[in-house]
Amino acid sequence: MEKDLFSPQPGYEAEFWKRYRVMKAMLSHLHQQEVLLSGLKREQAIPESARDMAIRAVEGEISANRKVFHDFLVNFINYGAQGLHRMDIDIGFALISGVLAENRHCSLHVEGFAHTLPPDIGTILMEKLVDMAGGGDGSLSDRIIEVYKKIEGHYDIVSGGDLGRCSLSLTEELFPSRCYHVRIRFPARILQEEDFIRLQGL
Repeated sequence: MEKDLFSPQPGYEAEFWKRYRVMKAMLSHLHQQEVLLSGLKREQAIPESARDMAIRAVEGEISANRKVFHDFLVNFINYGAQGLHRMDIDIGFALISGVLAENRHCSLHVEGFAHTLPPDIGTILMEKLVDMAGGGDGSLSDRIIEVYKKIEGHYDIVSGGDLGRCSLSLTEELFPSRCYHVRIRFPARILQEEDFIRLQGL
């Protein structure tokens, strides 16, 4: 009986997958714009002033579209959570000399289907995690591990004991320079601002 109380309303699944297709279309459009921008930057056949004007116009459109996509993504994740859909986010980044240095990748996993997200979404999440790690004792990599353990424990509880939702891989590289390669996976709801506010209180 309790399960019935929390089951989605009729039509929910159709709407969820409709929003999923919209998300994929938005990602495809963003990718096409990035390809166009890359081509414009390499183009030598048109006058420099005209090329620079076109580059600025495309960059402005990409920036605006990324903001729209971010809002849509957060709403989509929230909608998916209502129907208990499995949606996770996977980010990879590098720590060089104890400093957040490079965003390697960011992807969204929806019921097993992976989609590469705009890099700024991964950067926002990385910066929040590093901010949560703070400037306490120990290296930044050690503090990130501690933050990860707290977040993992939180989501293990709210996910109803599904222990496979979170993972952390941290690899040390010694040559040519010492750095750490970090890969973290969390339930996608971590992108919601209210979830981060809750996590910061752990």
